[in-house]
Amino acid sequence: MGDRMSNQFSEFIEKKDQAITDSTAVLTEKKPPIVHELDRNILKLLVKEGPVTRSKLVTLTGIARSTLYDSLLRLILKGYVARYSEDRKQRGRPKVFYQVMQ
Repeated sequence: MGDRMSNQFSEFIEKKDQAITDSTAVLTEKKPPIVHELDRNILKLLVKEGPVTRSKLVTLTGIARSTLYDSLLRLILKGYVARYSEDRKQRGRPKVFYQVMQ
């Protein structure tokens, strides 16, 4: 019984080490290219304007909110844009900002 537990533990540790190695490789890889023209334009706007909310982006671009959200999601998944919330002192939803990753 002890050997079996020891083997299972060793296998678990090996898998965990491999997962860490895989994660590190993903983090150090070059970012994938931006394919959509809209994504490029949104990224340029974020560079120019700095951190902005999605509603401000809708106002600046005139693009539908859902289309804009899809573009931001692609940019986030590719590692170009970060999303963060601002703490609020009042009730209601916190403002969500989008900014270019350094």
